Amino acid sequence: MTPVAAPPPRVLLLARDLRSPGTEELARTVFEVLPPDERERVLRKRLAADRTRSLIGRWLARRAAAGIVGAPWTTLCTAQRPGGQPYVVGRPQLSLSIAHSGRYALAAVALGARVGVDTEQVARVTRLPDEAFLGPGERVALHAVPQDEERRAALWVLKEAAAKLTGQGLRAGLRSIGFACPGARFPLLARTSYAAAEFRAFRLPGGYVGAVGVSAGEPPREPVFVPPVRDTAPETERTPLS
Repeated sequence: MTPVAAPPPRVLLLARDLRSPGTEELARTVFEVLPPDERERVLRKRLAADRTRSLIGRWLARRAAAGIVGAPWTTLCTAQRPGGQPYVVGRPQLSLSIAHSGRYALAAVALGARVGVDTEQVARVTRLPDEAFLGPGERVALHAVPQDEERRAALWVLKEAAAKLTGQGLRAGLRSIGFACPGARFPLLARTSYAAAEFRAFRLPGGYVGAVGVSAGEPPREPVFVPPVRDTAPETERTPLS
């Protein structure tokens, strides 16, 4: 009997520009459908902007998971493992990664593969010294060409995405995660011996970069930006978010 080949992995990478109209209204809607423990984690964040980023990240994660499993996003829940890694409750076949920084929130969900995602403002990485996150080989490769802050920042988000994909976090330190990016143009396809996966770094408008990696199949070239939607989530006149 001929063995049946496993279906190819499915990956959805979604993004939201937090400066887009309707973001605060959307965050309040998401807050209302969260279970009590998730609400409590959100409210622990001191800054209102951080609470909004966290809520939109959760919404994107549920939207991506819903797109894969074919269920309404309001029926899905996310949670965190003891080490901080997020997951979709009751959907062990899915891998989930969330990132938010500055004006962007991203979420990636994969079926049949592990996934990791990250984003950061190029200017913030520019202020960091090389020894904070670059290995010797990466420093040599970067200094062999005219200074490219965007490419340098891409190495930061690639390393963060790899740490999330493996579930190891940053315990080993970013310098121990060495990346090779042979391409010359974005989106950059990249690999690392740290994780058996393929990664891609991409640009985001306004001076940001992002990265996504998957342990099987090809990573998305860039995220899909999603607008808010009118769902069955309850409306409220006031929430403790602002």
